[in-house]
Amino acid sequence: MNYLDLRLRFAPEVRHPIHQFIDASTAVDRDVLVHGNTLGEEDTFLFYVVGDREPYAAALAAADSVVDFEITGIDDRSFYTFLRQRRPDVDEETFGAFQRTGVIVIPPIQFLPDGVATLTVVGESAALQETLQSLPAAVDVTVERVGDYDWRQSLFDPGLTDRQREAVRAAVDVGYYAVPREGSVAAVADTLECSTSTAAEHLRKAEAAVMAAFCGLRQYG
Repeated sequence: MNYLDLRLRFAPEVRHPIHQFIDASTAVDRDVLVHGNTLGEEDTFLFYVVGDREPYAAALAAADSVVDFEITGIDDRSFYTFLRQRRPDVDEETFGAFQRTGVIVIPPIQFLPDGVATLTVVGESAALQETLQSLPAAVDVTVERVGDYDWRQSLFDPGLTDRQREAVRAAVDVGYYAVPREGSVAAVADTLECSTSTAAEHLRKAEAAVMAAFCGLRQYG
């Protein structure tokens, strides 16, 4: 069972009004589709948003495709948005590409500047290939990562490279993170068969990515 991390870039002429708002405004730091239902005549979505509530609500109210929405505050800078919308043509084609036997979209879906959406799909190799081939021409797709799906990894994925993961695993195995510390960077380097400086760099970058992701700072990486 394979997974693909995908980056979809919607052409400017077909971008959703909220995508356009994210591009034009600094009011939104993060916009994430947590769950959605696209089986009916109207789509129903739940978003997690970090940003200024009033400009975001005004953009929703001005969007012709948005039928209704409700905003529930979490704190001063974050909130949930529950909305219903009429499905734009490009969404009809895009959703259709993913709604096939042998493919599952794993939430959440993150919306980024420049009309970009990032998501993970799991499924059979042939079905995944058919999905990529079926996406509309107005949506440019980049496969950012391919691998064997592991649900445990998806619970917290700070986006480490394969080499950084190897370094962290080696550090755990040699006791580098034990209290008190039992292993050294040199021991990690021996496991990785690289120099001490290279092992240290892998660990520093991995630790920075983990801490940033844990604190919610890696928003548009």
